[in-house]
Amino acid sequence: MATKEIATFCDICLIRDLNKLAEEFCPQCEEVLCGDCRNHHKISKSSKSHQTISIGKYNKLPSFIKQIKHTCEEHDCSLEFYCKSHDSLCCKLCLISGHKECKETIFIEDFLTPSLGHQSAALANVEKVLKDLGDNISFAIKDRNRNMKELREQKRVIVEKIKEKRQEINTVLDNLEGVLLDEVSEIENEYCQKIDEVIAKLKDEIKKVDEIKGDVDSVKLFGSNLQIFMGNKGIPRKSLKQRKKHSNFEQ
Repeated sequence: MATKEIATFCDICLIRDLNKLAEEFCPQCEEVLCGDCRNHHKISKSSKSHQTISIGKYNKLPSFIKQIKHTCEEHDCSLEFYCKSHDSLCCKLCLISGHKECKETIFIEDFLTPSLGHQSAALANVEKVLKDLGDNISFAIKDRNRNMKELREQKRVIVEKIKEKRQEINTVLDNLEGVLLDEVSEIENEYCQKIDEVIAKLKDEIKKVDEIKGDVDSVKLFGSNLQIFMGNKGIPRKSLKQRKKHSNFEQ
């Protein structure tokens, strides 16, 4: 949960009904200080060991760090000790009342004193864990990018193969279409030729029928009775013969 920004005006001056802009923050006192109060704070016997930071830098700290209290809620004393057995911060009164038997208690200021090299050592493990975590995440990102690259390459190859196979199928279908069209055209030409031959023969038969009709007309106009009588027997035979031929064509 985000921590609210610290006050703009000096806490000590506000108690004196003065409004002076704060410049630094003291984590131990949990107060913001103006320039004058900061100078007094640094030389005061009770607070000269406190490490103050600028308000700008304080506001850059993570919210969970800002939420860490420096004062014991039970005894209203500074939390100056850490008990490894209970994994908790303690004030000097906490040590007397609840941690007499604890053998692993640390004075925090000694542990984090920069001149003793403890401050860097205290964060070394965390920094190493974070570095390893960052390296692992970077490796995972590179690995996933490689996976994506491989997938895209596989897709490209598959698409190319699909296109090649499609072209092969198109070629086969085109060839099959050509063969079938040739066969259909050949069958069409064969039957059309036969039909043309039948039509030609039928036209010849029409001519013969017209000739018989002409003979009938001539007999009617110019033949004697005997000729009409005998022609009447011969002409039906010709007509019957032509009819049989016509029946064969229909079949």
